[in-house]
Amino acid sequence: MARRHLAELLLELKFHGAVDRFRSKRPFSSDIAAVNAVLFSERYKKREKIRVYREWLEQGQPCVFGKVAAKNKNVFICLLEEREILGMRRGDDDLRDTIQEYRQAWKRHALEGLSSSFLILLVSPTLVEKEPNDELKEFCRRLMEIYMELERIEDDAFHDQREFVFLRTVPVNKTRLLKFSTLPNVFCAQGDGRWWHDHRTPGGIMITSNALGHFTYARGNKTELTDRDKAQALQQAMHTINNAYLGPAKPMKAYKHCPATALVPATVGVPSPLPASSSFCAYSPDRYRGFFHTDHLIPSVFFRKEKDPAALPSYDDLSLRYIWNGTAEPEDHRGLMTGDSATWYDVRRNMDRLPEWVNPETTPLYSVQLRAQLGSWLEQRLRERQA
Repeated sequence: MARRHLAELLLELKFHGAVDRFRSKRPFSSDIAAVNAVLFSERYKKREKIRVYREWLEQGQPCVFGKVAAKNKNVFICLLEEREILGMRRGDDDLRDTIQEYRQAWKRHALEGLSSSFLILLVSPTLVEKEPNDELKEFCRRLMEIYMELERIEDDAFHDQREFVFLRTVPVNKTRLLKFSTLPNVFCAQGDGRWWHDHRTPGGIMITSNALGHFTYARGNKTELTDRDKAQALQQAMHTINNAYLGPAKPMKAYKHCPATALVPATVGVPSPLPASSSFCAYSPDRYRGFFHTDHLIPSVFFRKEKDPAALPSYDDLSLRYIWNGTAEPEDHRGLMTGDSATWYDVRRNMDRLPEWVNPETTPLYSVQLRAQLGSWLEQRLRERQA
């Protein structure tokens, strides 16, 4: 049976999707509403919309890494508008080509340490009004499948295929290529004010991949990670978890499932890699808990209309070990943090859609002018696909 194109799913939601009644009682937060006003306006060009969205990322999300990346313009954003999705001549084929070209352009930036985060933002006035239900879940699933080039992603499933990004380092005048893995996460406007508020976004739907190990190397211009670097990354991850939404302010009734993620107390006698002065020494450096699993590409618990359901699964051993403990989790520690060795063949295979004039082997100087030229090329390619 042929899969329905994303544009078809969008039209189905537009004309037949259930309206989110929660919004009549709990309008969007002021920060989301303000950014939506810009994103949905025809007065602003796409680059201005990206600038405004990037400013929101600096302030409106709990992720410490994401805030820093957004502030330093290290988030590579692929912004697609509803009319562009509906206007693509070949439907999902054109959409796939567009997303994969932006994805590879991000990897070209990342190779030089210019970006550790890739973000797909689908801006849709239609989607923000809809209920978080099975129909919206199918829409998010299809977008994730197109991005990750997977035939099918099941609810709450773990996938061996991960996103990969590369970094060129030069220890002792010799180029070294590292490969880092990560898994994308989905964010929806519907999360605003619900128990999964931390996974909200202005505009509609957002998918992001954040390569923590790559970020740690690139931010400090490092050729190796020290124990201190790993401890700092761990502390920032714990800070993000501790920033989770606590639920609505009094006098409104507290949410049973807020915070959606939380640190757990440290086990007495178990050593911590954190400095003794850290305020997070009281918490476990190994694990945290949550009501959704961060490795699930499509967390089914997000797609329920209740603001705070009566019951949700509890995940009590979400790992932090991969950040600092290469003995306990050697494969994930290497893949996600310290990096695997890569070859030029690996790099070029992940950039084979890009024009030859940004070939990293023959174009070692990736100048501002060249990056701007690549940005213009991406915009032109998208325009050419519009009916």
